[in-house]
Amino acid sequence: MLPSLRDLELFVAVVDEGSITAGALAVGLSLSSASTRITALEKTHGGLLRRQRAGVVTTPAGDLLTTHARRVLAEAHDLDRQMSAHRHGLRHEIRLASNTSAVDTLTEFLASSLARLPDIRVVLSETSSRAAIQDVVNGAVDMAVVSAFPEQAGLVARDLWPDPLVIIQTSRARSRGARAGGRATFREVVQGPMIGLTEGSPLQEQIDQQARLLGVVPSYRVRLPTLSAVLAVATTGAGAAIIPQGAARRLKAARQSVHPMSEPWTQRQALLVTTKNAHEHGVARAFTDALLRYGRELPGWTTAPGRHL
Repeated sequence: MLPSLRDLELFVAVVDEGSITAGALAVGLSLSSASTRITALEKTHGGLLRRQRAGVVTTPAGDLLTTHARRVLAEAHDLDRQMSAHRHGLRHEIRLASNTSAVDTLTEFLASSLARLPDIRVVLSETSSRAAIQDVVNGAVDMAVVSAFPEQAGLVARDLWPDPLVIIQTSRARSRGARAGGRATFREVVQGPMIGLTEGSPLQEQIDQQARLLGVVPSYRVRLPTLSAVLAVATTGAGAAIIPQGAARRLKAARQSVHPMSEPWTQRQALLVTTKNAHEHGVARAFTDALLRYGRELPGWTTAPGRHL
């Protein structure tokens, strides 16, 4: 007999929480009901859990069930989401992965464009450029917006908008760390007090990696969850930050606090990555065309007359 979705949900919760008691609480079941369900599962499929003083751990059979249960539950959730969207007239779904830098611009694009694409539902996920490309390859998403694209068979990349990184640093912060009369270099910025995104942010990890190549460990005064929060603190003079130019423009950063960077790795371009046959899908084509058009229409930004960032 195949286990029910409810039983699979309970079993995964027990595995994740480490005990039947905690697993039952996580899925809203009483301990007696949860124990009965787990016992029935093990009666049908053999020993799945080893009981220990501190909780439970999976047996090899339990590991196998956990792997397949997660996949079944994810597919059931995806089906429920798509059917719900269909009930509300959203008959097509676009799965879009984005790196951190592009999320703000994509939010603006969706705000201005979804009303003109009434049948489309968009599922947007934030990840690193490398992971986003792999998601396209694996079919986990339909397209991705990234800042780096290693040539890969079966995929195409199209330019969206310039995506360079800039330094956010006030004159007060510069007076404590930069060369007199000059703009702080990347090395100087990462050696001084910094305001950064929270650990795990793909953008901040890239910055940290480049700092390590220089033999520097960045010193963060605070790490925050959003680019808007990073900008707000950096512009008080509490420390310098490195964020995408587009985010600085959209968040209306004071231009005198925004400084271009010269390092090659900071001169990035936002790219739309799809499979080569993505244009054959009418809905995907309409969404892609709208996104490419939006990228072409984005305004430029200058920090000084005649100087384009």
